[in-house]
Amino acid sequence: MQRERANGNRNLIVPTMTLGIRPPNAPREPFRKHKHKLQHSFSFHLLQLSTNPVYESFNSRTLGFVGQALSQSLEVNKDSGSSAAFNRARQWLSHCVQHDQACKPPDTEFMPRRLVNVGSWEGPREPFLFEPTTPVLYACLSYCWGIDIDRVTKTTTDNIHSHYQRLELATLPAAIQDAIAVCRALKIPNLWVDSLCIIQDDKVAWLHDASTMHDVYRNSHLTIAVMEPNSCKLRFLGKQQFGDPGWQRLFCPTLPDLPEDTSTELLMRPGEFKPRSNTERSSLDKRGWCLQESLLPNRRLCYDGKEMIWECLCRQVCECGHVVEPQIEYETSKDYGKLGTTLKTHLPEAEPPFDRMNGFLFRHWSPPMIPYFGWRELATDYSYRSLSKRYDALRAISALAKMVQNRLPEKDGSPDEYVAGLWKGELHFDLAWEVKPVDAHDVPPSTGLEDDNETSYRIPSWSWASVGKPITYSFTIAFQIWKYKPEVIDRCQIKVIDCKREVPEDPTSAVIGGSLVLQGAFAPVKLVSDNERKVAYIQSTGAQTLPISLDSPALVANGDDQYYCFRLFTLVGYNHDESIMGPETRFLVLKRSTYKEGAFERIGVGVWDDNFGEKKPCPLFVDVEPAAVEMV
Repeated sequence: MQRERANGNRNLIVPTMTLGIRPPNAPREPFRKHKHKLQHSFSFHLLQLSTNPVYESFNSRTLGFVGQALSQSLEVNKDSGSSAAFNRARQWLSHCVQHDQACKPPDTEFMPRRLVNVGSWEGPREPFLFEPTTPVLYACLSYCWGIDIDRVTKTTTDNIHSHYQRLELATLPAAIQDAIAVCRALKIPNLWVDSLCIIQDDKVAWLHDASTMHDVYRNSHLTIAVMEPNSCKLRFLGKQQFGDPGWQRLFCPTLPDLPEDTSTELLMRPGEFKPRSNTERSSLDKRGWCLQESLLPNRRLCYDGKEMIWECLCRQVCECGHVVEPQIEYETSKDYGKLGTTLKTHLPEAEPPFDRMNGFLFRHWSPPMIPYFGWRELATDYSYRSLSKRYDALRAISALAKMVQNRLPEKDGSPDEYVAGLWKGELHFDLAWEVKPVDAHDVPPSTGLEDDNETSYRIPSWSWASVGKPITYSFTIAFQIWKYKPEVIDRCQIKVIDCKREVPEDPTSAVIGGSLVLQGAFAPVKLVSDNERKVAYIQSTGAQTLPISLDSPALVANGDDQYYCFRLFTLVGYNHDESIMGPETRFLVLKRSTYKEGAFERIGVGVWDDNFGEKKPCPLFVDVEPAAVEMV
């Protein structure tokens, strides 16, 4: 390879030598040379090889012959179970422990109820279950159980005493065996695994231990996150796709006029390679329980079969260098470690060395509102995930609610009240969720099965957890794109919140029944549904027709039912010269409840926007008197 000046461009590198690298469309096979001049056959990326495992993505002008910033990368290990891979993981962990004060576990006195002692990393001693009596170092495992869990070893009331004596390593699921190997290699003596550390057939004990997962994960020394594969019966340590010689090639070009101490080791990668897509979720990121397991830990070591990724509150580093490139909002994968810094109270120093204020962080709202917005983003993300059990919908996000509650503004010295996935402090906003239409090619999340002993449970219709479908909060667009800062007017008022919690002493426990009484504008309407076009409208007594979003698109309007609209809030944007944006009014669509006499159930949501700038209020609620409405 040599540098050529083409049309005066000093930064242009023109490869002129034959390199052994597989063309993009060639089948994956043992490496063989393809004699192509690369500038005529396919594109490629050049990256500077970094010997520092904790590297920054862009190295400013380190290579003189390039004349511009050249991205850095590590050489991806071929096997994540190799000594070289374990050494890299040790370096990541050691650097964080020594330098990142923000990532230290917040409660040094916390002890999980049970842990697995992983046995000796110097000998064959088998692991065993124990109950710690003093604080100890431990890792957590975040993984997918999978669909086929027959004959999977787990702790029950029948075998718990034998597990205290010994856990035969060979009988444990392959993913747990690999997690134990990682712990031994990193010299972490203990491991927390839900299937072994929580008694699986004792519901009372299970609910109690599940309510402590907030503390279990956030106080772990490390969480091992198995992004792939999607079953605990499969190993996650092994060959890595990005370590394949056909995917990366290390070479050292001969270049003139470079200082002797300048490194010229380069990595060549396929040019068609793209950053991780947020739409292409890993198996772990498709599971409901795993969202809180991604956000609660201060440190995560991730395995996905392609490479290893380090994620903590101060940095995100991968072996191949792609996840640390500046991310494009809504297109690239979320940095859950960085998101965690916006939702935890004890992390004032957890700022990365470079600015990545995007996605969840860069907003127009003032700081007191950021946690509420972050929660709605979490609820949206969570709604795309699958669950094995129907009523896990609120259980599997309870630990995150505890974390967020610590960041929310207090009133009269008390924390904000959590109600079935929503927050009292911004209940008018939180109630405005809407079901997001699913494209024909998308696979909807699994809502899970209903246990026989939970038939009396009922998630309130006003909670997004009741629908088991992807949801969104479209009103937030106004806060992002309106020229003038939106202000809230005509907000409904909370009169009564009455929720039955599964664990009464836990304020973020799942709600298994409840009602709201809200005071606000309340108007009768007619529902018109067009099932063929999958659209619905409401029509006011004044013949005003507005499109709405139904929570169940298959709902057919029944002429015998009565329907109503309840105003949640109106947004307007004022300038100093009284110019206005909006008004934009959000409202619920209700019908009389078949569950509780005199109450109403939510069936959808709607929006009225004065697109013509005439400053007219929503015609549905003109001359309508406020009413107290109970919703169940």
